Amino acid sequence: MLRIERSVRGPLVVFAVSGRVGVKNITELQRIVDSEAGQRKALNLKDLTLVDRHAVGFLARCEAEGTPLENCPIYVRQWIVREGPPSSFSELRRKETFGMKTMHETSGTEERTVHQGDTGSSAADFHGIVGRSAALQRVLRLVETVATTDAAILIRGETGTGKELIAGLIHRLSKRRGGPLVKFNCTAIPAGLLESELFGHERGAFTSAIARRLGRFELANNGTLFLDEIGDLQLDLQPKLLRVLEEQAFERIGSTQMIRTDVRVIAATNRPLEELVEAGEFRADLFYRLNVFPIDLPPLRERTEDIPPLVRHFVAHHARNVGRRIDAISPDVIDTLVRYPWPGNVRELQHVLHRAVILSDGGSLELPPLAVKAARPPAPRAKTYDDALREHIVEVLRETNGIVAGPRGAALRLGLKRTTLVSKMEKLGITPDRVVSTLAQEKGRAVHRY
Repeated sequence: MLRIERSVRGPLVVFAVSGRVGVKNITELQRIVDSEAGQRKALNLKDLTLVDRHAVGFLARCEAEGTPLENCPIYVRQWIVREGPPSSFSELRRKETFGMKTMHETSGTEERTVHQGDTGSSAADFHGIVGRSAALQRVLRLVETVATTDAAILIRGETGTGKELIAGLIHRLSKRRGGPLVKFNCTAIPAGLLESELFGHERGAFTSAIARRLGRFELANNGTLFLDEIGDLQLDLQPKLLRVLEEQAFERIGSTQMIRTDVRVIAATNRPLEELVEAGEFRADLFYRLNVFPIDLPPLRERTEDIPPLVRHFVAHHARNVGRRIDAISPDVIDTLVRYPWPGNVRELQHVLHRAVILSDGGSLELPPLAVKAARPPAPRAKTYDDALREHIVEVLRETNGIVAGPRGAALRLGLKRTTLVSKMEKLGITPDRVVSTLAQEKGRAVHRY
């Protein structure tokens, strides 16, 4: 049921729209909004619970004509970007009339309505992002906040968490969506060709340069460049990348001509860049330049409530592609998938379900065995020289009952001067009294046991 509440906030007339907004009542909403001709208006969509493509066209047109959309849900914003506003309200009405006549004749995919909490395959309409968990919604709110800016973004997360998907969504929600989205994996190109791939080269710049080649920065002009696995970028290329980010200009290999570029950079990594900086494997200045707006993607094990809708989405997708009919997914299968730790995250889940669809003969999903590897015990910490020396001195002191000097002392046994041994003990934090006390306690426990 459509509900519209009118309020006034200073010079602004605000319409709070809640309930179902779709093809059947879009005219009523339009009439009420148009009734405030000459007034500054805003639509508050906080409690919008359902929307179809006709309502999306209306909302997009309102925004294009200067009516702001307050508290617009992220999925509505994504759909507005994809659909774009119609050229006029008359076109919208023609679409509405056509939709009313054909709604029952077209496929469910083309004309279905989409609920906020929909867990079916319609989630694919939201740029492939499926899930309603609080962790995922926090990420999407960050995406919506930063997408309209040109700030550099660093997406961090484990392998398979969807870093490339989020980068694509940021591009589609940005003002650069009309430009190219160029993707570059820093580990997919041999080290000797990385500079050429990023900045391009002139003919004859090196032996195999038989023609001019445009680099990724040039191809991404007026768009977005996605640098995946940035933590693996070789160290000698990092200052060159920093220079381009700072100056928005570069030179092709073999050329002295400076080329200006207007590129928004989104980087992604599954490595701890802060630790790489401390280890000297990643430049601190480049890290700070890329880390203007970090987005941390949660692993799938931290948003298990998203697993059931992801399962239904992937099963429907793969069943359609392989020509299988999967009518049922048992609660036991869902429970098994929810309890599995998914070290490969969403990518691993997708591949497991692909295999499950192929192996399922009947109408029910048959899950292949999930091998949960036993956790490896942590590797023992490597001993340092000081550790080894400390253990040796303590062992000798135990044998001499804490005596340091003299013919029965530890210094003689170790072949050291007394003063040298005392200096080493002070440096290593060894006291004879503590060694003797520990030895006495051990002897006491031994006597008690017997």
